[in-house]
Amino acid sequence: MALVNYLPKDTQIVQEIDASGKSSYYLVYSLSRDLVSEGFTYRYKVDDLKSISDTTGVVKPDAVINVADNQYTLSSGSLNGISETDYANSFYFGTYGQLRTVYEQLGIDAETGAESYEYLIEALNEEAKTKKWILSKDAKGRYDYLAVVLEAALEGRTARESDFQKTTWWKTHNETERQQIKDQATDPKTWEKNQRTIRDSIMTQMIAAGIQSYPTAVIDMLVQKYGTGEYTDADVSNVILKLANPRLRYELDTEIQGALAGQTLSVIESTKQIKDTIDAAMGPGASNYYNLEDIANERQANPQWYNEVFLTGLAEQFQSKYTQYAGTNVKRYEDAAPEYRYEWEAITGQKANETSAVWKKFMATNDVKEREDIAFEEAARLGTQTYRDRVKADLTKAFGQAGQRATGGGRYQ
Repeated sequence: MALVNYLPKDTQIVQEIDASGKSSYYLVYSLSRDLVSEGFTYRYKVDDLKSISDTTGVVKPDAVINVADNQYTLSSGSLNGISETDYANSFYFGTYGQLRTVYEQLGIDAETGAESYEYLIEALNEEAKTKKWILSKDAKGRYDYLAVVLEAALEGRTARESDFQKTTWWKTHNETERQQIKDQATDPKTWEKNQRTIRDSIMTQMIAAGIQSYPTAVIDMLVQKYGTGEYTDADVSNVILKLANPRLRYELDTEIQGALAGQTLSVIESTKQIKDTIDAAMGPGASNYYNLEDIANERQANPQWYNEVFLTGLAEQFQSKYTQYAGTNVKRYEDAAPEYRYEWEAITGQKANETSAVWKKFMATNDVKEREDIAFEEAARLGTQTYRDRVKADLTKAFGQAGQRATGGGRYQ
C-alpha cells in the first residue's frame, strides 16, 4: 500500500458496502493508549482512493465490510486490532482532508511520519478553537466531555443532553452557551454553517477597520463568544476597533488578551474559570490583582490546595471586607450583591458600576440611611431621571404644584 505522506503511519482502510451494493471508503484508526478509554476506534471518510495514493503504487482496502440491517460483517481482508463490532461503533470525525490540515500544522517529517495518536491530539486542539467544551476536564483532570461522547459512540449512538450535563463545562456555563453543545450535536451541518457566517462577518469588519493580518486566535475567540451570545455586535466592534487602534480607551477582556498573548485555549479557559470564581467571591475586577495562570496551574497540580486553601481564603477575605457578614453563611460577593443592586437601582434608577469606589462604599455600609445618602449623592452627580423626579417631588411637597401660590392654594400664601 502506497499512501500519501500526510496520513498517519497506522492508517487502515475499510471498504464499506451497503445492502444496495454502494461502496464507501474510510480511513480507520484504533488507539492502544487512548485519552479516555481502552480500544477507542475512529474513522475519516475518503471519497476516492486515488486521492490518497502516492506515485509509487495503488491503494487497496485492507478489509471489506458488508453492512445490512445494521449488521457489520467482514467479508475479506483483515484489520489490525479492530473487530467488526469496533468498526460498527467507531467514532466518525469527518473527511480525510482534516488529516492533511493537521499534518501541515504539526510540521511532521515526511520520512518518519507520525502515529494517529499525535494527529488526534492536534485535531482535538483545532476543534476546540470553536468548540471549547471539547477539552472540558473534571476535578481529577480527566477529559469528561470526550468521555461521554466517546462512550456514546462505542454504544452506537450520539451523546444526549443528559450525558453533557455530567461535564464540568456544562456545569460552569450558562444556558445560551450550553445550547451550542446541543446544536452542534444534533445538527452539525447547520452549526458549522452558522460558525462560518460569523467568521466571515468578523473578518469583513477587520478589513473595514484596516487590520491587514488576521490574529487567528482572536478570531476564533470572537467567533466562540459571539456564537454563544456572550458578545453582542457592539462588543465585537469594540474589540476590532481596539485591535486597529490600541490607544482607544477600551479594555480587552482576559480571554482576548490571552489569545493575543499566544496562550493555548486550555490555558485561556482555565484562567477564565479562576477569574470568574474570584470575581464571584470578591466582586468584579478583583481578579485583576491575582496571577490567574499560576493559580490555574497550581489547581491542576494540587486540587486539594485549591478547594481547601484558596477557596476558603477567598471566603475569609470577603467576610473581612464586608464585616456585616462576619460569622454568617454568606461567604461570597455574588450571594450578597443582589439585594444591594435592587436597593441601588431603586434609589438611582440605574445599574451600579460595581467596580467603582462609590459602589464599594455603598455595599460596605451597614446603615440603611447612610447607603441611601451615598446612592442619592451619586444619582445627583450623574443627573439620573430618578434623581430629577425625586427632587421635583420634594419641591412639590414643599412648595405645592406650579401655580398654587398665585391662586392661594399653596403652602406659602
